[in-house]
Amino acid sequence: MLHAILAYINHHLEEEISLEQLAQFSGYSSFHLHHKLREEMEEPIGSFIERQRIQKAGYLLSLTKIPVAEIKMLVGYDNDSAFSRAFKKIYQVSPSAYRKQQRHLTGHQETYVSLKAEVVRLPEQKAIVFPTLTNYLTKDSYLVWDNVASYLQDHGLKEEDFDYYSVLHDCQNINEDSLSRYDAVLVCKKDSKQVNSKYFSTVLPSGKFVKYKFCCPVSEYKNMGMHVNRHLLEESGMEHVHGASYFKFQQLPLSQHSDHLLIEWFIPVK
Repeated sequence: MLHAILAYINHHLEEEISLEQLAQFSGYSSFHLHHKLREEMEEPIGSFIERQRIQKAGYLLSLTKIPVAEIKMLVGYDNDSAFSRAFKKIYQVSPSAYRKQQRHLTGHQETYVSLKAEVVRLPEQKAIVFPTLTNYLTKDSYLVWDNVASYLQDHGLKEEDFDYYSVLHDCQNINEDSLSRYDAVLVCKKDSKQVNSKYFSTVLPSGKFVKYKFCCPVSEYKNMGMHVNRHLLEESGMEHVHGASYFKFQQLPLSQHSDHLLIEWFIPVK
């Protein structure tokens, strides 16, 4: 039971977590669960959740370029002062100072995943596509993004003027060693910036998607996919439909910096 509850907490740090939610998840009464967790963990559940939030924030501060203001939201804080106070209580420095000092010394296999499962509708978006065949679960999938970087440089375009998507046409878990269709996609934030090129121009189709978030080394993509797919099929109450899914990156991903990118994963649902 304890392992399942700890996993639930770590997969829902972006959300409010109450004792009542944990009791419903575990099947115990709130009263019984409170005493059982305190006995096994030797600390109040609220203190444990706060520590998990801040430790995960430390990972994101150290190994990603995600702004501090967004990291606080990813670990369940919507108030700058509350986040800073909680962070200082555990690490004795502010979040920004922690990032500058690069104090996070734990292993590079740390991960972040949010199973909040937010339903969104994506509009049609004009795009330039860089198609390739690759294995989604390896760093080779990021080699195509080096071509994207060259395209931007050759045309004098600014990285901040674009959104960056990967279009995943297949399910890599069916055959882990196979090559699958993968498109690196540029979506211009300002349509006038788009430049004709040898690459394909297309439109990303609109539709209903469920959005998950994760951040990890590429070597952990298989495990992230298992967590997300299990939640989608068994807990979300939504029905997955046939169609491509999307990874959306916060920044231009490159092959030499492919680990620890925050990814929003959009999966088509009915």
